[in-house]
Amino acid sequence: MAGLGFVGFLLVAAYFAPLIANNKPLLIRYEGRWSFPAFRELPPLNHLLPMDAVDLRLAADPDWLLDLPAKPDPRVGFFLLPPVPYSPYQTRLRDVNLGPSLRLRHPFGCDDGGRDVCARMLYGARVSLLVGFLAVGVALLIGVAVGALGGYAGGWVDMVVVSRLIEVMMCFPTFFLLLAVVAVMDPRYLNAWTVMLVIGLTSWPGLARYTRAEFMRLKDSDMAASALAAGAGPVRVAFRHLLPNALTPLLVNATFAVAGSILLESAVSFLGVGVQPPEPSWGNILSLVTRYWSAWWLGLFPGAAIFLSVLSYNLVGEGLREALDPHSAG
Repeated sequence: MAGLGFVGFLLVAAYFAPLIANNKPLLIRYEGRWSFPAFRELPPLNHLLPMDAVDLRLAADPDWLLDLPAKPDPRVGFFLLPPVPYSPYQTRLRDVNLGPSLRLRHPFGCDDGGRDVCARMLYGARVSLLVGFLAVGVALLIGVAVGALGGYAGGWVDMVVVSRLIEVMMCFPTFFLLLAVVAVMDPRYLNAWTVMLVIGLTSWPGLARYTRAEFMRLKDSDMAASALAAGAGPVRVAFRHLLPNALTPLLVNATFAVAGSILLESAVSFLGVGVQPPEPSWGNILSLVTRYWSAWWLGLFPGAAIFLSVLSYNLVGEGLREALDPHSAG
């Protein structure tokens, strides 16, 4: 439950990141009109609502509202900034490698570009969750399709095609295969979506093995024989009757795979061949500590986020295994 609680906290923090860390105000009265710029960055509003005068002014001068005490603007009335009043891309030379400071509203300090680490970590959580869930989704689609084909068809299809394909893929360590693929890609295309796709395309063999084993166990059961006797075709038997009964180990292993995907994305971003700055990622924030050893906050906070996220998903996987597996419960 603790792991599930932390995963829920991450989901909420990642979704509401624009309301927690942003240089755009939660509400502002500008030129006699009320506006809610930060709320327009929440999905799906960020794709539906156009920018207004406040957004355009902040795009031209990100420090506009922060500098109002020194540079008053008569067009600005009341405004309320988020708790961390900085965007993840906002650079401030005066704050380069600044340590944690509640007075300056930098709770996790700043990086070598003067960007707020807390803001970057909140938006980086979106990258980690996106890569974790979507990469596992891609791996599940491929793994279930390949494993179901081998386990249900059997014979030469399994021995010559499916089993050999899985064995060939498993000969290559996933991390080094992923590293080789992203290393030869054009850096312009290295973002969360491409990293997610590459992780999904290289991490399906384990899920395929579990699917194959479950289908081989279930295809000769009375349930499958009854469905065939009732006139169901092989595809219907496989996906309507066998797959739902094979979901328990798949769900458990998919949960562990989410943790592994987050760790893989953080590792390749740490090495500089994953998500590229200025896009925030826990891995590329953590990599800065190798250049600035005295800036301990660059290692502590993203490292703790990666550790707690992977631990939480592993705890959720263990909980699912105990809840869904009667042998474990016994």
